[in-house]
Amino acid sequence: MRRAFTLIEVLVVIAVAPSVLLVIGSVYATFIRDIPRTTRVLQENTTVLHALQQMRRDMDEAVGLPQQFDGQRAGERTLLIEQPGRVVRYQQGDGQIVRTLLTDSPSGEQRLWRMRDAVIVWRLWERDGRAYAVEIHSHVKERIEGLLREKLANSQVFFIHSLPREGEVQ
Repeated sequence: MRRAFTLIEVLVVIAVAPSVLLVIGSVYATFIRDIPRTTRVLQENTTVLHALQQMRRDMDEAVGLPQQFDGQRAGERTLLIEQPGRVVRYQQGDGQIVRTLLTDSPSGEQRLWRMRDAVIVWRLWERDGRAYAVEIHSHVKERIEGLLREKLANSQVFFIHSLPREGEVQ
């Protein structure tokens, strides 16, 4: 019956232990650094998807995409969607998108999405001088080790007078 370790066994443990601790340390660092960063990116993308979902609902009811309405002009930071009896304005600025109902009443119902690290770019599709669809590209910016990367890139095209959903009659 043996009561002690041999010199070879002790040297092997001394050689292997730092490697094992290095692997465990890098896994721990990954959990501490990457999981919160990934959570922030996913939360930002969820906000982007909520805004895009509202835009899709607004485009489902759209009858036109005017270039201007009541002194408001459409452009790369402003999107105007004409619906029966009202116009919906989406305005980008300062890390947010604001949806405002423009009608004859002064109330102007608003909805706000804060998106500090998200990028949303829209472009109107036109034929014969009239817009018939809006193309929207989005992604979330993430800085990793000094490099800016685009995460969760997404592209969508919304047409006015969208096709009816299953079970709906137009």
